[in-house]
Amino acid sequence: MTPSRTFRFFTRSLAWSLPSLLTLLLGAGCIAPGTAISQEQQRPPVAEQKEQQPGISILRGAIALPFIDREEMKKAIYELSSPEFEGRLTGTDGYGLAARFGAEHFRAAGLVPGGPGGSFLQPFTVEANNITGPMELKVEYDGWSGPPYWFGRDYVARGFTGSGRVENAGVVFIGYGLVDAEKGWDDYAGVDVMGKVALMIMGTPPGTGDWGEKSRPRYKATLAAERGVKGILLIDDPGEAALSPIVSVYHGQEGEHQEDMPILSIRNRIADDLLYGFPHTAVALRRRIADTGRPLSLELRTRVTMEAGAEYTARADTWNVVGWIEGSDPSVADEYIIVGGHLDHVGQQAGIVYPGAQDNASGSVMIMAMAEAMARSAIKPRRSVCFVLFAGEELFLLGSEYFAANPPRPLSKAVGMINLDMVGTGPRLSMDGGASTPIFQQYLIDADRLYGGFGIEERDPTPAVAGASDHSAFVNAGVPTVYFHSSGAPGRAHTAADVPENIDYEAFYRTTLVVYLTLYQMADRP
Repeated sequence: MTPSRTFRFFTRSLAWSLPSLLTLLLGAGCIAPGTAISQEQQRPPVAEQKEQQPGISILRGAIALPFIDREEMKKAIYELSSPEFEGRLTGTDGYGLAARFGAEHFRAAGLVPGGPGGSFLQPFTVEANNITGPMELKVEYDGWSGPPYWFGRDYVARGFTGSGRVENAGVVFIGYGLVDAEKGWDDYAGVDVMGKVALMIMGTPPGTGDWGEKSRPRYKATLAAERGVKGILLIDDPGEAALSPIVSVYHGQEGEHQEDMPILSIRNRIADDLLYGFPHTAVALRRRIADTGRPLSLELRTRVTMEAGAEYTARADTWNVVGWIEGSDPSVADEYIIVGGHLDHVGQQAGIVYPGAQDNASGSVMIMAMAEAMARSAIKPRRSVCFVLFAGEELFLLGSEYFAANPPRPLSKAVGMINLDMVGTGPRLSMDGGASTPIFQQYLIDADRLYGGFGIEERDPTPAVAGASDHSAFVNAGVPTVYFHSSGAPGRAHTAADVPENIDYEAFYRTTLVVYLTLYQMADRP
């Protein structure tokens, strides 16, 4: 990668004149007294004009919108999603390249570094597991053999699989692969699993309460290894028309990493092949456990050959990327808004790269574009703004949790947080958190009326709740938080089909304008 290619976007020079500024304000719905304009000039560039005058903050923010270049953002998404970044798995060289990419763009935009020692990088360490291959899965029974299974289509490696090969081993279905004396649950009761492959369902049995970290693959693998299991097949069904996704690279904190145990995620139809000779399907077994509320284990008649290869690192260096724009009003400049999204994705497996264009090159590029637009604007908001590209979201939010626990400035001064995750997925834009912070909902509605056209005001606001994205740490810390995400397109998350060609760039551009104006109003409010 050459510097001229990597560090050029969002840097076009624009010379402002009074007529161009007037045109922008007119497009935002502000009509200068005594100025004659046509109906066409009054209409915003995207959304239909509504009969409502905008507030002064939204007009101050709109001055920066011409610095947001849709073609340059598109190029940036293509670049971050390219094979050069190897799917941006936290703790790998591909993510390190992405972090430097983000840091250089913050530097070129003129942001103030938010990491230690004058750096844009906030360092911490994580476990990392690079799936190198080889990969294999074969099912046999008394001369019958299952069809060839394609890695990446029919099965994938779990994010923290061990490295190992199991040849022609027996198979035992062990329900959810869980044991808990207090819950009265033991999926291993009455079956011999020594030297065999365990077939189990992801997650936990319905109606048995919260298992916490014991629901995660690491705990299940630890239980299995203690009982002599040699490999694990976890049942997951993304639907017949979909590629098999990497369900998660998160492994859990309960138990030990099993470096010698291959762990694969398989589709229902492979599980049904493993049940050959039984009058059951994987779906029926799952339903039976739910209906009876009791464990169910079966020694199967099929045999399995399986293999996975991985390179595990117990402590790998990684970084959040942090930059600041200082507020313009000394009386509130110590307060700040955080706008963040995760830069990482799920990496690559045995040469198959998972590009992560929607998840979440889209949010990362939007953050970089908004940071440059605000930096170049002649009018900064009253409060400061912290722009963050988080690592480790796919490792169960480790980067945002680290940032919230180690904020560059006191978190008590954070008066709002915006999370951007999968904002290029489709034509429908949603924001969670408006029910908790009605003023932020109104800022979004005002921005959407002028530049979005997403019909936000026609929908009921929803609260921000802790969940599987980077807003969670800030919700839990009591920071007023909103979470933007898009929908309305086929699901491709965590598959090799999450490529830049599948992003709706018109909706992505409009989303950027709306989010920027919402952010600006949050930071500029009286």
